[in-house]
Amino acid sequence: MRASEFIEKTNAAATPEDVFSLFHAAVKEHGFDSIGFISTTPAAQRAFDVDSKILPALTVNCPESWPKHYLAKRYAEIDPILLAAPRLRSPVAWADFENQDRLSPKQRQLFRESREAGMHNGVSIPIHGPAGESFLISLASAASHRDRPPDFGHLHLLSLQFYVAFAGLATEATGVPTMPRLTERERECLSWSAQGKSAWATSMILGVSENTVNFHLKSGMRKLGTTNRVQAVAIAVRAGLIQP
Repeated sequence: MRASEFIEKTNAAATPEDVFSLFHAAVKEHGFDSIGFISTTPAAQRAFDVDSKILPALTVNCPESWPKHYLAKRYAEIDPILLAAPRLRSPVAWADFENQDRLSPKQRQLFRESREAGMHNGVSIPIHGPAGESFLISLASAASHRDRPPDFGHLHLLSLQFYVAFAGLATEATGVPTMPRLTERERECLSWSAQGKSAWATSMILGVSENTVNFHLKSGMRKLGTTNRVQAVAIAVRAGLIQP
């Protein structure tokens, strides 16, 4: 399926399930049978109202026994690709991770068992939302051999459009906002922090106590899904909630 055709069809889709079906058909043309759309950060879980106590998959189409096995083995806690997802910028092959020397025996077991479950030649595509959300789209083939290497560029484009269309319909249906809502004071404190001002300096500028500034900064960080002030500022800037 051409990218333009996929974009047109997914933009016209009526439900998230329709978008997922179109995506499945598109990646199947590339030889991938299994799909997992997974939230990898607290902000991503909140965006789709995902229970972080269970397998963080938003939707999957893979061998039936695998999600239960993955959950029972608690692989989400050690899956090297899942853990790296927030830092990834481009698609990666599972084999590249499996070949790393620093993997633990349990991590190697994860890759081995995924193949035994019928998932070969895996590829994962990172997706980053506007408010600190991080997702992973994982694809795998039932066939153990491929005639040609995957077209990472096209798969990346398809995945980005899938996310945009799926997220728009899913959040519209559930009423879950994709953007956090910061108070005016939270935005002010983060904005001054973005300009390099300390909590004390910000308190002098705003005419409030340093404790008050820290309170609003911590509240803003919590809403943005981080405990790091620098990261919170970066997320808020990317989301358009404050000016750099």
